[in-house]
Amino acid sequence: MNKELKKILNKNSTALENSARDFCALYSIMFNQDAILAEDNDGFRIRTYSYAQTRERIEEASCALYEKIGATHGFVALDMENSVDWIVAFWAILRSGNKPYLVNCRHPKSLADSALKRLDIKYAIGYVAGRLDAEYIDIASLKTSNRFDGEFENELALSTSATSLKEVICFYTGKELCAQILNVKTFIGKYPEIANQYKGRIKNLAFLPFYHVFGLIAVYFWFTFFGQTVVFLKNYSADTILKTCKKHNVTHVFAVPMLWHTIEKAVLKKVNEKGEKKAGKFNTGLKLCTGLQNLMPHLGMTLSQKIMHEVTDELFGQSIRFCINGGSYIRQSALEMLNGIGYNLHNGYGMSEIGITSVELRPRPRHKNLNSVGLPFSSVEYKIEDGILYVRGNSICNSVWIDGEPIEMGDWFSTDDNAVFRNNCYYINGRAGDMIIGESGENINPDIIEQSFTIPEAENFCVLGLERDGKKTVSMVVETGKYFSASKRNALIDRVYKINDSLPTTSRVQNFYFTKDPIKSESAVKVSRKYLLREIENGNVTLSDFVKTDVSEISHTALNEEILAAVTEIVAKTLDVTADKINPDAHIMLDMEADSLQYFSILSALADEFSLQATEKENLRYTVREMCEYIERHL
Repeated sequence: MNKELKKILNKNSTALENSARDFCALYSIMFNQDAILAEDNDGFRIRTYSYAQTRERIEEASCALYEKIGATHGFVALDMENSVDWIVAFWAILRSGNKPYLVNCRHPKSLADSALKRLDIKYAIGYVAGRLDAEYIDIASLKTSNRFDGEFENELALSTSATSLKEVICFYTGKELCAQILNVKTFIGKYPEIANQYKGRIKNLAFLPFYHVFGLIAVYFWFTFFGQTVVFLKNYSADTILKTCKKHNVTHVFAVPMLWHTIEKAVLKKVNEKGEKKAGKFNTGLKLCTGLQNLMPHLGMTLSQKIMHEVTDELFGQSIRFCINGGSYIRQSALEMLNGIGYNLHNGYGMSEIGITSVELRPRPRHKNLNSVGLPFSSVEYKIEDGILYVRGNSICNSVWIDGEPIEMGDWFSTDDNAVFRNNCYYINGRAGDMIIGESGENINPDIIEQSFTIPEAENFCVLGLERDGKKTVSMVVETGKYFSASKRNALIDRVYKINDSLPTTSRVQNFYFTKDPIKSESAVKVSRKYLLREIENGNVTLSDFVKTDVSEISHTALNEEILAAVTEIVAKTLDVTADKINPDAHIMLDMEADSLQYFSILSALADEFSLQATEKENLRYTVREMCEYIERHL
C-alpha cells in the first residue's frame, strides 16, 4: 500500500469517525474525491466514470425523484443489476428522502413481489417495467434542471439469497454500514497487501451483485470509500469475466465458491489434456510456488504468477493482487491451486444478517489454505456455544423480518453455523440444521463429508440426509448436466467410490444418486439442502442410482445418443429438413448441399448449445459424427 493511498484512507476514516455516521455523511465523504469510480466497456473501448460525474448524476436524479414521488420516508425498490446506474439510483433514493430496498433480481417474481408487499412499496426504479408489482421509474427519466440540498433517509433493506425457503428481509441504518466500512482501516492496517495496486490502481471486479450483502459491502463500499474503482461486467459468461479482468487490469476479485471451483475445474482439464508429464510439471510448480510464498509471502506471490504464467495468462492475467471467497465452503484443493499460482485467495465469513465479519488475513499459504475464516473484525465479537457460532457488534443489521414477522435480534445473534476455534482462528463446519442423525445416534455433519470429495466432472453435488426404506441415510446427489457419456459416468463412479472407501466408516456416504436436473436454485450462490429436498419431494429433481454402464462391447465409433440427437436437431432445423434425413457420416456441405452461411449457422448454434469457445468451432469439422465426437471430448 503506497503512502498516498494510506493518506486517503486515514483522511476518510477520520472524517467518518468524527461524523454523524449516517448515509448523508458517508455520501459527502465518498463523493468528494478526484478519482475514477467505475469502468466498463462496450466490447471495443473502456468507458470511465469519475466520482464527480456520478455525483452530478445522483444530485439530478434525486431532485427529479423528489419532484416525482416526494420524500415518502418509505421504501422504494431498486430493481437493477450492477452498473453505474445502480449506484446513481441507490444514492438518489436515499438523498430524496426515501429508503432503498435492494431487490434480488434472481429471486422468483412471487418472492420479490411478496417482499414489496410487506414493505408497502409502490415505486421501483428499474429497466423492465412490469417485472414486479410496482410503478416503475426508468433511471433515464430522472432528469431536471432544478437542484435541492437533499433530505437524506438513513436506512436500507435487502433480502437473503432465499436458500432457507423463507422470505427474509434485513434492515441496516447508516450507523451499521459505517461500522462495516470502518473495519477497512483496521484490517488493511494488519495486512497492507490487501490494498496492493497494479500500475498505480486498485480495480475491484463487480462480480457479486450489489443486492447481495457480500457484493454491497466488500465489492462496493470497502474500496470506493477511499477512492478506488469498480469494474462492471457486460455479462457473467466465463469468457467475459476473464477478458474483462485482463482488459481492465483488475486487481481484486471477491466471489463465491462457484467461480473458484469453475476455474479449478478448467485448469485441471487443460493440464490433464496435455498428458501426465505436463500434469506432473504443473503439480511440481505448485509445490515450488507454495514453498516460495511460505518463505516470503509478497515476493513469492509475484514470482508465482511469473512461474505459472502459462496458466495465469489464460485466466485473469498478471494484475490480480487480492481475492476473497465467501458465501459458502470452498474446496481446499481450489485454495491450494489458486494460491499456488499467485492469486492470493483468502476465505471470509458473513451473512445477510451480520454483514461481513471476518476474513483469514494471514499471508502465507500454510494459513490461507486451512479454510479458516480468521478472527472477527473490530466491529464484532464471536463466541461459540454448543458448537454454534454467535455474533454481536455494532455492524450487524438492526432488525430482521422472516415471512413478515419481526424477529428479536437479542444481544447475541445465532448464525446457526457449526463452528470451532483452534490455533487462534475460527472454522465454519456447516449449518446446524443440516446435521444427520446416524444409526447409532451420532451427529453426522454432511459439510465435513462433502469437503472430502473432489468431483470436477460434476456440475454440482451435495451430501445430505435422504429417506430410504423408512431410514434417513447419508446420501450424495450428483448433477451431471444433459450430456454425459458412459465412460465419463463410470470414471466418476470409480473416483467417488475410491474417495468414499478412504473415509472413516461413520463418515461414509451410504447411497449415491445421479440427476440431470439442476440441484441449485438459480438465485442461490450454493446448493441448499432444504431447497434440494423440496425439489426432490415435488418431483422436480429425479434421482437414479449409481450404476455402471457396460461399455466393453460399445464400438469406438458409437455416439452419445443425447449429443447425437441434439446435433441432429440443430443441423436439421438449419437445413430445413426432418431429422430422419440427416446421415451422421454425410458431409454437410458436399452431401447435404449446405451453403457456407448455413454451415456457420450450425457451428454457432452448436457453440451456444455446448458452451464452445469461438476458437473451438473449427474442430467441429463437416459431418455430424465428427461434430458429436469432438463435443463429447470437449465435455
